[in-house]
Amino acid sequence: MSRSSFASHKSVVYLAVLVAIVMNVRSGLADPGARDLNSVFLVAKSENKNQVHYGVHVDRECNVVGTNPLYGYWRMLEKKGEIEPMLSREVRAYGIDPVQRIEKAGNVTTIHTRLNAIPDRLLRVTVTRTQTGCSADATMPIAGTDARLRLIYVRIGWMFSVDYILLRGSHPVDGHTVEEKI
Repeated sequence: MSRSSFASHKSVVYLAVLVAIVMNVRSGLADPGARDLNSVFLVAKSENKNQVHYGVHVDRECNVVGTNPLYGYWRMLEKKGEIEPMLSREVRAYGIDPVQRIEKAGNVTTIHTRLNAIPDRLLRVTVTRTQTGCSADATMPIAGTDARLRLIYVRIGWMFSVDYILLRGSHPVDGHTVEEKI
Protein backbone atom coordinates (compact mmCIF):
# COMPACT_ATOMS: atom_id res chain seq x y z
CA MET A 1 0.00 0.00 0.00
CA SER A 2 1.43 3.39 -0.96
CA ARG A 3 1.85 6.16 1.58
CA SER A 4 -0.87 8.29 -0.01
CA SER A 5 -3.31 5.37 -0.06
CA PHE A 6 -2.51 4.64 3.62
CA ALA A 7 -3.13 8.29 4.46
CA SER A 8 -6.51 8.25 2.71
CA HIS A 9 -7.50 5.01 4.52
CA LYS A 10 -6.37 6.56 7.79
CA SER A 11 -8.63 9.58 7.11
CA VAL A 12 -11.59 7.29 6.45
CA VAL A 13 -10.96 5.44 9.72
CA TYR A 14 -10.72 8.71 11.66
CA LEU A 15 -13.93 9.92 10.04
CA ALA A 16 -15.72 6.67 10.93
CA VAL A 17 -14.55 6.91 14.55
CA LEU A 18 -15.65 10.55 14.74
CA VAL A 19 -19.09 9.69 13.34
CA ALA A 20 -19.46 6.85 15.87
CA ILE A 21 -18.52 9.16 18.75
CA VAL A 22 -20.94 11.87 17.59
CA MET A 23 -23.76 9.33 17.21
CA ASN A 24 -23.11 7.98 20.72
CA VAL A 25 -23.03 11.46 22.24
CA ARG A 26 -26.24 12.41 20.39
CA SER A 27 -28.01 9.36 21.78
CA GLY A 28 -26.71 9.99 25.31
CA LEU A 29 -24.35 7.02 25.18
CA ALA A 30 -20.86 8.49 25.28
CA ASP A 31 -19.59 5.45 27.25
CA PRO A 32 -18.28 2.92 24.71
CA GLY A 33 -19.62 0.15 26.96
CA ALA A 34 -23.11 1.61 26.91
CA ARG A 35 -25.92 -0.14 25.09
CA ASP A 36 -29.67 -0.08 24.84
CA LEU A 37 -32.43 -2.46 25.76
CA ASN A 38 -34.26 -1.64 22.55
CA SER A 39 -37.82 -2.88 22.86
CA VAL A 40 -39.34 -3.08 26.31
CA PHE A 41 -42.89 -2.46 24.97
CA LEU A 42 -44.43 -0.95 21.86
CA VAL A 43 -47.31 1.04 20.40
CA ALA A 44 -49.01 -0.24 17.24
CA LYS A 45 -51.78 1.60 15.44
CA SER A 46 -54.51 0.74 12.99
CA GLU A 47 -53.41 3.28 10.39
CA ASN A 48 -50.32 1.38 9.18
CA LYS A 49 -47.74 -1.24 10.22
CA ASN A 50 -45.21 1.22 11.71
CA GLN A 51 -44.65 0.95 15.48
CA VAL A 52 -43.24 3.06 18.27
CA HIS A 53 -40.86 1.04 20.43
CA TYR A 54 -39.63 2.11 23.85
CA GLY A 55 -36.18 1.24 25.11
CA VAL A 56 -33.80 2.03 27.96
CA HIS A 57 -30.24 3.34 27.79
CA VAL A 58 -28.03 1.15 30.03
CA ASP A 59 -24.31 0.63 30.50
CA ARG A 60 -22.54 -2.73 30.51
CA GLU A 61 -23.30 -3.14 34.24
CA CYS A 62 -27.05 -2.65 33.55
CA ASN A 63 -27.13 0.76 35.21
CA VAL A 64 -29.43 3.22 33.47
CA VAL A 65 -27.64 6.00 31.60
CA GLY A 66 -28.68 9.63 32.08
CA THR A 67 -31.61 11.26 33.84
CA ASN A 68 -34.08 10.26 31.09
CA PRO A 69 -33.00 6.72 30.17
CA LEU A 70 -36.40 5.65 28.78
CA TYR A 71 -36.86 6.70 25.15
CA GLY A 72 -39.12 6.06 22.18
CA TYR A 73 -38.34 5.60 18.48
CA TRP A 74 -40.12 4.51 15.31
CA ARG A 75 -39.66 1.08 13.77
CA MET A 76 -40.83 1.76 10.21
CA LEU A 77 -42.10 -1.68 9.22
CA GLU A 78 -43.46 -0.22 5.99
CA LYS A 79 -39.86 0.75 5.12
CA LYS A 80 -38.20 -2.63 5.73
CA GLY A 81 -37.94 -2.06 9.49
CA GLU A 82 -35.86 1.12 9.34
CA ILE A 83 -35.47 2.97 12.61
CA GLU A 84 -36.38 6.67 12.79
CA PRO A 85 -36.48 9.14 15.65
CA MET A 86 -39.74 10.47 16.97
CA LEU A 87 -40.57 13.88 15.53
CA SER A 88 -41.33 16.80 17.88
CA ARG A 89 -44.93 16.94 16.60
CA GLU A 90 -45.36 13.25 17.61
CA VAL A 91 -44.23 13.66 21.22
CA ARG A 92 -47.70 14.67 22.42
CA ALA A 93 -49.15 11.37 21.20
CA TYR A 94 -46.23 8.95 21.64
CA GLY A 95 -43.78 10.70 23.94
CA ILE A 96 -42.78 10.08 27.51
CA ASP A 97 -43.14 12.55 30.37
CA PRO A 98 -39.73 14.22 30.67
CA VAL A 99 -39.81 13.56 34.44
CA GLN A 100 -38.37 10.10 34.97
CA ARG A 101 -37.83 9.25 38.63
CA ILE A 102 -35.13 6.62 39.04
CA GLU A 103 -34.77 4.29 42.05
CA LYS A 104 -31.95 1.79 42.48
CA ALA A 105 -31.99 -1.12 44.92
CA GLY A 106 -29.25 -3.73 44.51
CA ASN A 107 -29.26 -5.12 40.94
CA VAL A 108 -32.66 -3.57 40.15
CA THR A 109 -33.33 -0.07 38.84
CA THR A 110 -36.89 1.20 38.45
CA ILE A 111 -37.86 4.14 36.27
CA HIS A 112 -41.18 5.77 37.20
CA THR A 113 -42.81 7.94 34.55
CA ARG A 114 -45.94 8.38 32.40
CA LEU A 115 -46.78 8.25 28.72
CA ASN A 116 -48.05 11.57 27.36
CA ALA A 117 -51.11 9.95 25.74
CA ILE A 118 -52.28 8.30 28.99
CA PRO A 119 -50.94 10.47 31.82
CA ASP A 120 -53.30 8.98 34.42
CA ARG A 121 -51.43 5.64 34.31
CA LEU A 122 -48.11 5.28 36.09
CA LEU A 123 -45.54 3.44 33.97
CA ARG A 124 -42.72 1.60 35.70
CA VAL A 125 -39.80 0.13 33.81
CA THR A 126 -37.61 -2.21 35.84
CA VAL A 127 -34.07 -2.94 34.67
CA THR A 128 -32.40 -6.00 36.17
CA ARG A 129 -28.94 -7.45 35.84
CA THR A 130 -29.14 -11.20 35.35
CA GLN A 131 -26.54 -13.92 34.75
CA THR A 132 -27.09 -13.58 31.01
CA GLY A 133 -27.10 -9.76 30.81
CA CYS A 134 -29.58 -6.95 31.26
CA SER A 135 -33.34 -7.27 31.06
CA ALA A 136 -36.18 -4.77 31.33
CA ASP A 137 -39.91 -5.08 31.96
CA ALA A 138 -42.61 -2.42 31.88
CA THR A 139 -45.59 -2.52 34.23
CA MET A 140 -48.75 -0.46 34.22
CA PRO A 141 -52.23 -0.78 35.74
CA ILE A 142 -54.37 -2.72 33.23
CA ALA A 143 -57.94 -3.80 34.05
CA GLY A 144 -57.42 -3.26 37.76
CA THR A 145 -54.14 -5.17 38.10
CA ASP A 146 -50.52 -4.13 37.91
CA ALA A 147 -49.66 -5.99 34.70
CA ARG A 148 -46.55 -6.49 32.62
CA LEU A 149 -47.12 -4.14 29.67
CA ARG A 150 -46.45 -5.63 26.23
CA LEU A 151 -48.46 -3.63 23.73
CA ILE A 152 -50.51 -0.48 23.39
CA TYR A 153 -52.77 -0.56 20.34
CA VAL A 154 -54.30 2.68 19.07
CA ARG A 155 -57.39 2.46 16.88
CA ILE A 156 -57.30 5.57 14.70
CA GLY A 157 -60.67 7.05 13.77
CA TRP A 158 -61.98 9.69 11.40
CA MET A 159 -59.60 12.59 10.73
CA PHE A 160 -56.86 11.05 12.92
CA SER A 161 -58.99 10.99 16.04
CA VAL A 162 -58.55 8.11 18.47
CA ASP A 163 -61.44 5.63 18.67
CA TYR A 164 -59.81 3.74 21.53
CA ILE A 165 -56.55 2.68 23.12
CA LEU A 166 -56.10 -0.99 24.00
CA LEU A 167 -53.61 -1.85 26.74
CA ARG A 168 -52.38 -5.44 26.60
CA GLY A 169 -50.14 -7.14 29.08
CA SER A 170 -49.78 -10.22 31.23
CA HIS A 171 -50.78 -10.91 34.80
CA PRO A 172 -47.71 -10.91 37.08
CA VAL A 173 -48.66 -14.12 38.92
CA ASP A 174 -49.98 -16.56 36.31
CA GLY A 175 -49.02 -14.82 33.06
CA HIS A 176 -52.51 -14.82 31.52
CA THR A 177 -53.31 -11.99 29.10
CA VAL A 178 -54.82 -8.85 30.59
CA GLU A 179 -56.50 -6.25 28.34
CA GLU A 180 -58.30 -2.97 28.81
CA LYS A 181 -59.83 -0.53 26.34
CA ILE A 182 -59.65 3.11 27.28
